[in-house]
Amino acid sequence: MRTGQNIYKRKDGRWEARVPLGIRANGRRYFKSLYAGTYREALGRKNAYEKNIPSVKETLPVPPNTFSVAAYGWLAASEQEWKPATYVRYRNYLEKYILPQWKLLHLREIDQKVYDALIALLEKSLSASSMQTINTVISGSLKHTLKQLPVTCKKFVSERRMTPRDILSKSEIFRLRSHLEAEEDLTAVGILLALYSGIRLGELCALTWADIDLETRTLYVRHTLQRIQNRNRLDGEPKTMLQIGLPKNKKERAIPLHEQILSVLEQTRRLYLPSDYLLSGTSTPVEPRRMSSRFKRILKECGLRDIRFHVLRHTFATYSLESGMRTKVLSELMGHSSVKITMDRYVHLSNEFKEAQMNNLQYTDSTSISRQKNGQNDAEAC
Repeated sequence: MRTGQNIYKRKDGRWEARVPLGIRANGRRYFKSLYAGTYREALGRKNAYEKNIPSVKETLPVPPNTFSVAAYGWLAASEQEWKPATYVRYRNYLEKYILPQWKLLHLREIDQKVYDALIALLEKSLSASSMQTINTVISGSLKHTLKQLPVTCKKFVSERRMTPRDILSKSEIFRLRSHLEAEEDLTAVGILLALYSGIRLGELCALTWADIDLETRTLYVRHTLQRIQNRNRLDGEPKTMLQIGLPKNKKERAIPLHEQILSVLEQTRRLYLPSDYLLSGTSTPVEPRRMSSRFKRILKECGLRDIRFHVLRHTFATYSLESGMRTKVLSELMGHSSVKITMDRYVHLSNEFKEAQMNNLQYTDSTSISRQKNGQNDAEAC
């Protein structure tokens, strides 16, 4: 409830008075907040604070042609195209790593030498993945304002490669399945579904029973659930919040249900409403962090090694390919934008499969070669 003089009543019952102190590099004002139990007390504290400083002067806005202004302009113009978590990540990287060096740098001053100096400084402590994000922010900001990129960005390749430990072995799958099938809770159902569909953890947490069509035997991935930074947080509010949005790449997809999981879902479905979440059985979802903890507890109960929930997705992709699934089909089921992503990131063929494929190799034997030669001679004679 606002009452004038930049004083308003908060939801927690306190009164907050704001004293303007200046304008940040992104063009937004920043304030000193003063709190009190009543409006008059807040006004008194505000007046006293203003008297104790020589003058409350607004700093001049950052010149419009600086990298800082260009970067915040790019963020504002592109925000609607991204998922909230993507926007937060780009802004955090900008403010933590780039602006400390480039905040007041004029766009005309950014050349290859300046770029290389920043990259040399940051890559000492950041991973290849983080450096790729740095490049995205820099190139996006410069292209948005200059319509071209005045530097050549260094390419970074992630050092992490898939290993056999990134998928479950057949014996591990058997032990995990045996344990889950003996359980009668929704957590077990969710893990089995992930193992037979390859969906991401956030997508699993966002599933409701309305997303599972047992008549057509189809799972529809329409949303994802994730915990993101609370950008407009007020005092007393949590720093993060749960957010349900579209899946990665903003693409919904349909996944045919495997026979092994279909019977489990049919037995469980009748107990819940279509609007109930799969993992909770209520109108409140289970957040990914909690589901991940449950998964690790089950691994411990099974006597299996400690792995991430995402390994189920790797396992699904690898064994699907080894079972003869076409890569294009697998890529669409995984929700990837290209087949290359599927093959590069999620498929690690087992040595057993490679050996079986190697045994399929056949060279023409000597008898066949002789027959081919005789056939050629007969043809020439004719």
